[in-house]
Amino acid sequence: MKKIIILIVCLSSALSFSQMTMKKLDGTPINNGDVFTYTSLADPDNPSTTDPAYLGLKFYNSSASNINVKMKLISMTNATGSSLQFCIDPICVGTITVGNSYPSSSPSIVPANGQNGNFDHFANGYAGDGINPVEYVLKFYMVNSFGAEIGNSITITYRYSPTLSTPGFAAVREAGINIKSTWVTSQIEFDANANGKVELFDLNGRLVHQTRYISGYNTIDISNLNAAAYILNFTTEEGKRASLKVIKK
Repeated sequence: MKKIIILIVCLSSALSFSQMTMKKLDGTPINNGDVFTYTSLADPDNPSTTDPAYLGLKFYNSSASNINVKMKLISMTNATGSSLQFCIDPICVGTITVGNSYPSSSPSIVPANGQNGNFDHFANGYAGDGINPVEYVLKFYMVNSFGAEIGNSITITYRYSPTLSTPGFAAVREAGINIKSTWVTSQIEFDANANGKVELFDLNGRLVHQTRYISGYNTIDISNLNAAAYILNFTTEEGKRASLKVIKK
């Protein structure tokens, strides 16, 4: 029994001295306290490494033992925790909750003197109110075999800032779309240079309509929606993205 206790103590001691480091996919170091600001939105259902709102996450382990890694959502601002994608081997989730850790059961394992693959990432597709920044504070940390936090941790902020991006109409025009008016009654009318996907969110982040649009003239029927402000998200087949606020009278 004494040998088992000594072994556990030694193992815990070794893990406590393990150091986790992080980088972006392009090799840029990720340091504790870093803020990553994006001015575009990702496709939360199918983000790509070429997506400008995609934050790839690389974990490095310089110790002689495997390390177990988790992420905890510390806080979020102007967000609902949905319309995103967070992946950390072996899981991917589209919704996260403040105070919860992911993976919720078994942690992600980074091998001794090694690193994870190129799959782990965070990508936001939620526009918020179209004016104020959307922020997620993410803490990455190590746990021992009992699930207790050990070693160093790295806390970062992922921020979507719509006011830093190209103004709404210009961004939409750059995506090849011409909106007839942002003040609407029963339908939204627009012309498009190519096919794509359009999503309509209320200011609580709830998806109220989505459809595919075609090159040419398009309409979106909103006669069943309440009079309020909504956020239109356009995604072209070429991957261009743009957001615009519309008001239903």
